[in-house]
Amino acid sequence: MEEELRCYICKEFYREPVLLPCGHALCRACAVNLQCHVHEVDNSTASSDYQEADKASVSSETDSGVVCGSRPNSYAGTPAAPAYPTPSFTLTCPLCSKQVCLDENGAEGLPPFRVMRTIVERFGGVTGAPPAEEACQMCEGERRAAIVRCEQCSVRYCAGCRDAWHPTRGPLAQHELRTLGTICLDHGSSPVLYCNTCLVPICQCCLTEKHSTHETQPLSSAARAHKTELSQSLQQLSEQAKAMTEYIQLVKGSGDKINESSEELEQQIDQACSEVIHAVEIRRDELLRAARNTRSQTVANMRMLTSQAAQKLREATALLHFSIEALKETDHAAFLQVGNILSVRAQETASKLCSVEPPPAPPALTLDTEPVLRTVRTMNFIECIPPEKEMRSSAPGAPSLAVEACVARGCSCTLAWRPPAPPARAAVRGYVLELDDGLGGPFREVYCGRETVCTIDGLHYASLYSARVKAFNGAGEGPYSEVIGLQTSPVAWFTWDARCGSTAGGEVAFTGLRGAFYPAVSLNRGVAVTLQPGVPPPPELLLSQLSID
Repeated sequence: MEEELRCYICKEFYREPVLLPCGHALCRACAVNLQCHVHEVDNSTASSDYQEADKASVSSETDSGVVCGSRPNSYAGTPAAPAYPTPSFTLTCPLCSKQVCLDENGAEGLPPFRVMRTIVERFGGVTGAPPAEEACQMCEGERRAAIVRCEQCSVRYCAGCRDAWHPTRGPLAQHELRTLGTICLDHGSSPVLYCNTCLVPICQCCLTEKHSTHETQPLSSAARAHKTELSQSLQQLSEQAKAMTEYIQLVKGSGDKINESSEELEQQIDQACSEVIHAVEIRRDELLRAARNTRSQTVANMRMLTSQAAQKLREATALLHFSIEALKETDHAAFLQVGNILSVRAQETASKLCSVEPPPAPPALTLDTEPVLRTVRTMNFIECIPPEKEMRSSAPGAPSLAVEACVARGCSCTLAWRPPAPPARAAVRGYVLELDDGLGGPFREVYCGRETVCTIDGLHYASLYSARVKAFNGAGEGPYSEVIGLQTSPVAWFTWDARCGSTAGGEVAFTGLRGAFYPAVSLNRGVAVTLQPGVPPPPELLLSQLSID
């Protein structure tokens, strides 16, 4: 409650609180500092305009945003209207920004806020010195507001001085202590009535003067009614405050849940990253083993090729040495016996030496980590939908067509449907109504919106239309409803009014007669036509001989 006891301007406990017409309070000194002078205006126009604005401010302060201030003789806690023709000062309320018009006394003429002063004193706040006519006459130092006045002693007392200097015992027990309250400064008497027109307490003398034509009621009845109204408002405020308290507890509980959820999330992140690291380590070991196996296989192939080449080299060297020794043979016949054979073998061996495989190259392998790195860099959170929100985040179910409300008249039809029923009911953003072409063709969208009824005009006569509807929301579209068929009228009907005779004022033959439209014909004045109504004509009228004007 301390916020209500501190001035909005100086942030201190109210000192000499005054009441603005808008219902807010200020320290008198703060109000004086906020007031501004008003330039002189034309009295001929300002007088009437200001009086009208003054009346309007009494009935409704929210119409114009300007509220006229109180006179010096106004009562505390009332938005009394001023009687001066033109304002001398203006003051803008710092809380609601409404403009208050003041007379030549300015903020000094604002009524004291007695209730605020009493509450501030009750809770130990400093309210400042009250006006001289309201101050205790027995206080030493700073005077406090008087609460009683002794009729015999003619002395005003505050609560402390009354108990100390004027106890209700001994010879002072016979003295009459009158409780001080609001006093009519115009007549000096206590108010006994309440003016419902001006919203101010008035005395008996005021009733015979400017409030003579106003609606009044006893002061006690008005206070009781206002207290009852305030009690009801406070009851509603208390319920709202209770709801706000529950909301605060809910928010605090949500904060605790958020902390617990954050801790669980951190543990999940640590566990998930550990699993990823473990999987990477396992894959690293597998790749290392594969690399070692590749190296071993390559080395084995190299050794096999080396062994094969060495064997070929040994065979070629042996043949080479043997052939050289054969060339040393001096017996020509003996040489010719093997010379041709050695030559062929030398050629074959040379061919084998030329057809060796190339030496093995080191494995041209590299580790492709880009997909893994991309996955790690894009690793992020996904939102888990709570069970209670899952239904609202799903597409709605199929609506149901209200067959009893669907009707076709003439070349138009009206269709109505019901929202999806639980448990398939989800948040519905709108509906889509589809209609075919009346010939069994594809469906086309004819309506999209939030309404559950739609009228379609411009259809063909004597046609059977099929209709269906579906619901949708942010999660997507739901299934279609059952298909319903609507038959338009076989022919177009009209209402016929006719008069007998060739003049417009002739006798009425019939009115409101229904007939069917057939291929149109042009009618000229005086041409006799034959009508074929959809209902029997009146017996006294021969339609085939009716003259059309």
